[in-house]
Amino acid sequence: MQPRKDTLFAILSRQPWWITVLVAFVVFWVAHAIFPPVAPFVAVPFVGLAVYIAVKQWRSGSPSDVGERLEALRAMPWESFSGAVTRAYEKQGYTISPSEGRGYDFKLAKNGRVTLLQCRRWKVNQVGEGPVRELASAVERHDASRGICLAAGEFSQPARRVAAGEPVTLISGSDLVQLIGASPRRSRG
Repeated sequence: MQPRKDTLFAILSRQPWWITVLVAFVVFWVAHAIFPPVAPFVAVPFVGLAVYIAVKQWRSGSPSDVGERLEALRAMPWESFSGAVTRAYEKQGYTISPSEGRGYDFKLAKNGRVTLLQCRRWKVNQVGEGPVRELASAVERHDASRGICLAAGEFSQPARRVAAGEPVTLISGSDLVQLIGASPRRSRG
């Protein structure tokens, strides 16, 4: 299986919002030089993308703030971390139940669809392909619509390749911080 190529959207979404605004200006002027009537229409999608990225980055905070929040998440004991995660999904309207088998930690149900959630490796720096394969197998065994794997660290390239070919979503970094919220609670003890 070929590794998935990054799209322009994916590349720009990892950059500061103002980079996308610069791309919009460059695209506008290049299009204006070639065929002026279409220049605004070519640049508008980039402006929209810049607004989307700016809002997303504003909600998740500065990169240093995200790093601090990820460290706070890693410092949490399992009970606090799993509680923060389940509260986040409950706010999105999911019904949460504990695992009934291997490969996942919680079963999320919403609108008749089941999603399996794996978050037990939240503290590791890099999640490999093994846990992602395990989650994908659980999704198939339990006839779930998809699986979600959460980590405060990163996912290895092999793990990303496995997820690309399976109904598995990987959530880490600023996406995890945004999911759980602005200030994860530390537990006492």
